[in-house]
Amino acid sequence: MHPFRVRDPIHGLIEMQPPERAAMDAGCMQRLRSISQLAMTHLVYPGVRHSRFEHSLGVCHVARRLATELELGADDAEIVRAAALLHDVGHGPFSHVSEKVLDDRAGVGGVHEAISVAIIRTDPQLRAALGASLCDAAAELIEDGAHGRRSVLTDIVSGPTDADKLDYLLRDSYYAGVAYGHYDLDRLIDTATTIRPSDTESYLGFDSEGVWAVEGLLLARHHMHRQVYGHKTRIATDIMIERALAVGIDDGVLPVAAYDVPVVRGQAQPDEDFIASYLTQTDGEVMSRLLAQEHDTASRELAQLLQSRKLLRRNARVALHERRSELGIKLGRLLDAERMRTIVPGLEAQIAEELGCPPHLVALLVDQTANPTYGLPGSEINAKDIMLSYGDSSMPDTFERESEIFREEAGPEKSYASLYFPKRDDIPDGRAEELLWTALTSI
Repeated sequence: MHPFRVRDPIHGLIEMQPPERAAMDAGCMQRLRSISQLAMTHLVYPGVRHSRFEHSLGVCHVARRLATELELGADDAEIVRAAALLHDVGHGPFSHVSEKVLDDRAGVGGVHEAISVAIIRTDPQLRAALGASLCDAAAELIEDGAHGRRSVLTDIVSGPTDADKLDYLLRDSYYAGVAYGHYDLDRLIDTATTIRPSDTESYLGFDSEGVWAVEGLLLARHHMHRQVYGHKTRIATDIMIERALAVGIDDGVLPVAAYDVPVVRGQAQPDEDFIASYLTQTDGEVMSRLLAQEHDTASRELAQLLQSRKLLRRNARVALHERRSELGIKLGRLLDAERMRTIVPGLEAQIAEELGCPPHLVALLVDQTANPTYGLPGSEINAKDIMLSYGDSSMPDTFERESEIFREEAGPEKSYASLYFPKRDDIPDGRAEELLWTALTSI
């Protein structure tokens, strides 16, 4: 059978093999057409309406190009393509926004990856299309990547310069109508190489001549996170969706069976009943259920506000790293994510009382921004290290020790605290920051 070709605005004609085409038609993959790539970012950038489905096709295409450039064997290349195509099949409604809800309810991390693996290992349509052995090999590759077990194959699917990033930066930038995510994909792939520091190690790396292409990729990722993914209004929509989901599940508006993944020995273990319920959940299904409630619940109010674009607003932001002397030891407490998880709801309730509004409409966030290659110094290669290869007999080195830009700029994170609540004309200038600072210094 001849390859099947799909027209794509990012990569042109994407070529799919007949088994991959059959996998695309599986119900679990078609569901991804109803899972938005960037949740409700379209409320900030109106063109951002693309889904996880076309992104999955793009990742498969980029993985194929990398496999060809690296001259992988036919079996390995087939596994990499399958894993790339299926890597997002376990995403929940509104993509990454529902991840935190799933992880919080399970009390463990990596739930959406575990769901993807479980679907690939059990879905009859996928296994009929690709074959059981190929599905199992793809699932194992995704699982290895989720647990930080690196090889050249896992690096292509879920590494520091994986096919996922190579597609989503270009795709998200295109649909957002911005240039921040542009980088030289052709040059990056042209300089891709397999690095083998020892007989037991292999990594996706780049020839030293490709250092500028890698810099372009990392700068694109950094700028997209700052300008698109981290846009203050996009963050507001994420907060509102996440809270609507969490409250809607607790209230029984959304099916608990679709969000409470079974956990065995500290790891998510999705079973057949969970997956069947989970696969019914899409962006549209969630919003329909939330909006159809008869009573004025918190989840319905949040959904209505999202629908009418009456969003939470960032009314105050404090640079914590600039106020170390005033905060003293409290800065460490504020940057302790686990501790703050239990403290923040009380602080939000305190601020909500001062404002005279419901606590679900007040959000206090502590976030950190860092150089895109920064990591703690160490002698071992870690999951974030990008490797460079040299044409002579020199040993490979890490990118951040070679890059002229990132070698000098890498440094510790900057930290901020932000306060979100609905727009209020009756709040005097400076009052929001005063409320935020009072809450921060009360812990």
